Amino acid sequence: MNILLFGASGMVGEGVLRWLIDSPKVARVVAVARKELTVKDAKLEMVIEPDMFNLRQLDKLKDFDACFFCLGVSSVGMDAVEYRRVTYDLTLSVAKTLLPFNPRMVFEYISGERTDARSRQAWARVKAETEDALFALGFRDAYGLRPGFIQPLRGVKSRLRSLRVLYAFSAHIYPFLQRHMARFVTSTDLLGAAMLKLAQVGSAKKRLNTAELNALGRQ
Repeated sequence: MNILLFGASGMVGEGVLRWLIDSPKVARVVAVARKELTVKDAKLEMVIEPDMFNLRQLDKLKDFDACFFCLGVSSVGMDAVEYRRVTYDLTLSVAKTLLPFNPRMVFEYISGERTDARSRQAWARVKAETEDALFALGFRDAYGLRPGFIQPLRGVKSRLRSLRVLYAFSAHIYPFLQRHMARFVTSTDLLGAAMLKLAQVGSAKKRLNTAELNALGRQ
């Protein structure tokens, strides 16, 4: 399969990217980023786009089987208007740009656990609204993925020091967490495997939680 990936400079996106590169089921990965990535591989192509709202290299962004949209920001300390702009507005801008050039594309958007249109938390409502808008665009298929805690694997590290400490600790107990808390805990490997499975065979359910993603990833 040919996969288009957004957000590969982030922890989750880089973890998914590394899993995709190692998967024999993936022929080609094109990662769209604002700057060069540290990951290098013969299977990987990079497209540098400084302004994601105005994608310029459209000739390199067509005829893909799926788009894995791992691009996102935390709402902590962010103005509500700006958060909506970089969450809803940016995601929809990218999706609308890609759709005419990718008629067979499956669009997979990572929103997150507790995403809910009826939530009292603004970020959860914005992400739910983003999911709904993506479903209505007309892609061959589209999914809203709602993972909880994501353990980075394959040497991927968070760019935040505080989170690096957390993930270093959780790495030691990750097997225990997967056995006993699989409803809430996944990994970048399982997430990548689940995303690829959705792109290949689909699912009647369009919003998937951590347990459902883990089950798909293990198939």
